[in-house]
Amino acid sequence: MNNPEEFAADLVDQYLSARLDAAGGPAGLREAVVEFVAEALSEHVEPLMGAQLDALAHPSRTQYPDAYLAAEAAAEDALQQAAAGLRAAFAQAGLLGPARSFERGAAARLRDDPRAALRAELARVPRPLTRPEALEWSLDPAPWFSDSRLEQLPWPPSGLASVADMRALPGGAAALSHVADGPHAGWVQIGLIEQHHTPARRYPDQPARHVRIALGLEAASSDPRPGTLPLGTAPWQLWTRPLRQLAPALTQPDTAAEHIRTKNQALAALTDAGTTTLVDAHSHSGLGLPLYVLAPAASVVAALGLEPTDGICGFSLSDAAGEALICRQWHGHLVHDGNYAPLLPAIAGADLLIRPDLFTRLRDTIGPSRCRAGLSVRHMPVTQDNNLPAPD
Repeated sequence: MNNPEEFAADLVDQYLSARLDAAGGPAGLREAVVEFVAEALSEHVEPLMGAQLDALAHPSRTQYPDAYLAAEAAAEDALQQAAAGLRAAFAQAGLLGPARSFERGAAARLRDDPRAALRAELARVPRPLTRPEALEWSLDPAPWFSDSRLEQLPWPPSGLASVADMRALPGGAAALSHVADGPHAGWVQIGLIEQHHTPARRYPDQPARHVRIALGLEAASSDPRPGTLPLGTAPWQLWTRPLRQLAPALTQPDTAAEHIRTKNQALAALTDAGTTTLVDAHSHSGLGLPLYVLAPAASVVAALGLEPTDGICGFSLSDAAGEALICRQWHGHLVHDGNYAPLLPAIAGADLLIRPDLFTRLRDTIGPSRCRAGLSVRHMPVTQDNNLPAPD
């Protein structure tokens, strides 16, 4: 390692920048973390990481294995060491405050938060077949999955062309799919996002390929703008904290219902808990985060009087009648890049389900003429990122 300080700074930016920003960038904290990381790199991280890579990946690897490596551990340990002295540093600068509240606040902003990842694992299901008829072509987990057997399957996938230019499915709310069986049979899918991705392979020679479908219930008096995503944005804590703590202005059901009746909006949202979001950074972190986590819009939560479900669960909201709205998670169909590296999931997705009686209430609140089954379908032969179009 020719320049440990430069590598340390890169590690801090890559793994810790979101939490440092969320903490307000306390003076000197980033510099102290970089110093700790550089010291660790020169002492033990480089040989340990080399041993990890030898054990977990083939020598001809082109990517790091899906594991928590020594470099990440060093960055996290350095942050905790440096943050432990924050209060003393502020005191030396003449800034004094209540010790307990200061420590609690600093920890909340800087800690590595596993809660979203744990809930995502609890919400994980085998890949469901629930999706509108117009998207049934996407049930093939990867139309290029057979390329390793030298079968030339079509690209882009057959069926994609029929919806590629659509921004909404015909039929409004009637176009949404219903769960066929299982514990949520009859529930309505008001949100869906799924990515199909395979890496470039050396043998047989194939480029990376990428498909992403997104579906969301929208309330709109006119057709949404082409090229936009049928999903809004929301904090993932809608699943864990009462709405009165997150959006006090929307806690009255009548106010929320009027908002849904009159304002153009996406009623399903992409949250900041996934590794792919509509913004560049998010304030939480944690190993095991899924690619996407969906949630209902805050106006839906308020209009239907929903609260986070009690007990140990995934992403679930309830009302007086019981469980009312959930987000399911899935990933699978492992593929390789031809280098004997760890297999990667070709499929990752999430959907949003609502109980039938509440869907009827929500549809009637929107108004039949304003219901839209918003749609976005994209494909790319090669992708370097997961940038999403802007929400409508």
